[in-house]
Amino acid sequence: MKELFKQFSFPGGISSHVAPTTPGSIHEGGELGYSLSHAFGAAFDNPDLIVACVIGDGEAETASLATSWQSNKFLDPITDGAVLPILHLNGYKISNPTVLARIEHEELEQFLRGCGWTPYFVEGDEPEKMHELMAVALEEAIEDIRRIQSNARSNNDTTRPRWPMIVLKSPKGWTGPKYVDGLQIESTFRSHRCRFSSIPSIPITSSCLKLG
Repeated sequence: MKELFKQFSFPGGISSHVAPTTPGSIHEGGELGYSLSHAFGAAFDNPDLIVACVIGDGEAETASLATSWQSNKFLDPITDGAVLPILHLNGYKISNPTVLARIEHEELEQFLRGCGWTPYFVEGDEPEKMHELMAVALEEAIEDIRRIQSNARSNNDTTRPRWPMIVLKSPKGWTGPKYVDGLQIESTFRSHRCRFSSIPSIPITSSCLKLG
C-alpha cells in the first residue's frame, strides 16, 4: 500500500484520473465538462460502437456537460453508434454537496426525460447487491440500444429515439473507511481525492470507455 500511495498522482507514477494509459480510455478526467461531448464524438459515424460515459455529479453541474445532454438530438440510429451515459450520484464534489444528488427522484427523472433520455436507476449501498442491479441495468440499456438501432436500420426509420441512460446512486467514498480520527469520511466531501482527506484514494471520475 505504501508503494501504491507513493506512486499515486505523481510524475511517472499512477495518474489520479482515468488517463491514456488506461486500456480502452479515450478521455482523461481532471478538466471537467467534456466527457459526454467526447463520447458523442466517438459514436458519430461509427455505427457498431457503444460508448459508456461515466459522469460525476460534480461534472454534471458544468456548463459544457449540462449542454451535452442535448447531443442525443444529433445521434442517427442508422449511421451512428450509441452513447450510454452513466450519471454517478454520490452527493459531493470537492467541498460541497451536488445539485442533482439533492433534488427529488421524480424531479431528476423528469429533467432527464425532458432532455430526451430514458433513465434506469441503480441505487443502494450494499456492494454485492449493487453489482447485480448494475448488471441488470446495463443489460437492459444495451438491449434498448440494439432494439432502437435494429428498428431504424431495418425499416429506415429516421424518427428520433429516446435513448437509455443509467443513474447510479451510491455513497461518496463507498467501501472506504467510514470514520478516520473521529471524522466521518464516507458520504462526505472528505472522501473526495487524497489531498482533501487524510486517506489516499483512487477516485472514480468521469471517463469514456468503448464497449463495442
